[in-house]
Amino acid sequence: MLLLTVFLFILVKEGYGQEEEELGRIDTGRPDQTQGTTVVPKSTLQIETGFLYEKNTAQDQEVKTHAYPTVSLRYGLLETLELRVGGSFQDSVIRERNSYRKINGFGPLGVGFRLYLWEGAGVLPQAAFTATVALPVSNSSMASDYADTELRLGFTNRINPRLALTYTLGYGWVQEGYETKYAFKASGDVSYRIAVYAEVFGTKAEESRAVHQADAGVLYIFRQNMQLDVAVGVALSRAAPDLFITTGFSVRLPR
Repeated sequence: MLLLTVFLFILVKEGYGQEEEELGRIDTGRPDQTQGTTVVPKSTLQIETGFLYEKNTAQDQEVKTHAYPTVSLRYGLLETLELRVGGSFQDSVIRERNSYRKINGFGPLGVGFRLYLWEGAGVLPQAAFTATVALPVSNSSMASDYADTELRLGFTNRINPRLALTYTLGYGWVQEGYETKYAFKASGDVSYRIAVYAEVFGTKAEESRAVHQADAGVLYIFRQNMQLDVAVGVALSRAAPDLFITTGFSVRLPR
């Protein structure tokens, strides 16, 4: 993760300049779960990377999972349309009473797009539609045997220049069933370079208990096209993971 961050920083250092000033401050889909309602500028590539730690305890079982790195590539194909590819390498340590086992591998490869629907004005929120298909291209135990599909509609209301509310609703087909998702986030700018947010989100799969969680994070935009972030999340329902921590680095490459 550190080597990847250093490489990306060196790659874009020389390309930073007037162009980035014109494009404005980077806007990423991490580390929150609403994932935003914007698209990256046309003909630009944005790389969002991260590390995730998650702990989940259920009855006599404890599962600790690491994802390193998580990578999302976003490319602006049109002014209102971006293409998206993402995936991660994961490992989990599973403890059950006196037993211990470890599994690892690449998770599914997510491919999709985001379509910017309209600009917000007054009480009318900014809106975007996102579609993602998780392709079972890996033969590891971390990958699904199905092409899971998710459709998500997102909205953002800007309360004032520093404060915004973002909320999304999602519907997906997973395994042999379906699931619904929601997320609600309040975010604000402490300064031009520092932003904070808090959110609640959840998932309800067919014939499963609902999973509800909450998290909060800090984003540091140390250059117009570069962001560092960290977030911590906790469970709000018994079926949810106890805790997760994520941190990451994102960059928008020059054209």
